Amino acid sequence: MIRTVGRLGPLRVTAVVLWQLRFTFLAIAIAIGLLIPAPDAAQSEYAAAVLSVLGIGASVFIGFRNTTAYNRWWEARTLWGSIIINARTLHNGLTSVDSGSPAVAQILDRMRRRQVRYSWQLAAELRRIPPVAGVTDLTPEDPAGADSVDLLNMQAADISALAAGGHIDPQARVLLMTANTGAATAQSGLERIRNEPLPVHYDIFIRGLAWFFGMMAFSRLDGATHHPASVVIGILLMSVFIVAERLGHFIEQPMNNNVFDIAMNRICATITGNLLGAGHPLAQPRESDKATVWM
Repeated sequence: MIRTVGRLGPLRVTAVVLWQLRFTFLAIAIAIGLLIPAPDAAQSEYAAAVLSVLGIGASVFIGFRNTTAYNRWWEARTLWGSIIINARTLHNGLTSVDSGSPAVAQILDRMRRRQVRYSWQLAAELRRIPPVAGVTDLTPEDPAGADSVDLLNMQAADISALAAGGHIDPQARVLLMTANTGAATAQSGLERIRNEPLPVHYDIFIRGLAWFFGMMAFSRLDGATHHPASVVIGILLMSVFIVAERLGHFIEQPMNNNVFDIAMNRICATITGNLLGAGHPLAQPRESDKATVWM
């Protein structure tokens, strides 16, 4: 997640975004280099007739795509909020059923540690990277290769063991399972967002439309005289449409292990601090509060 912090925050954010767009700007520079020396007749023929209609169409399609992309990002952010809520709900529920007996305390401690491991494991799976160091060690009782679904099933098994042992009543069992089911529901939504991007043919169409309109607009504004002001305006107009399309592409993938991601590590650190204490190593933020990018 890119953040603006301090007086120079906007400049740092701009630098990070521009770096992510470096290849896009390189492609724009190449296209401009090819268009400027092109024969004037070739640049302007047909351009006047289609530019207005094409501009409206490009604006509508890019606007729709970016709105859809932002909705995906916002939904993922909301679902991660649900992961936090269900972790805290489970923690509160475990506290409420703690009878103080050693047998119960052992199970409750394991469930808290497992819930923390689950959040880190889920973040790693969504980014398709290995979990951060120390995550597997949270629950040495569980298999090292357990995935997030396995961990939730183990939580359900421990809830069943508490009920079978007479340590919790049916109402407490429902409360704990509601938190567990809520986490599973949020996870399913996050996996849907991660595994089902916009159709590739639609993505190619929008990107091609942005480039075609940008080149047509540049050619029209460049005109026959190659006036510097017209060239600059044409470059800006071309860049705006192409960059807008690229930014939509970036934010529609909010769990892709890049700077545009949701700050999942920060969320997992928060869950760790809530359940295992602020002094736990995994509860420590991996980036400073002044960092421009939180992962």
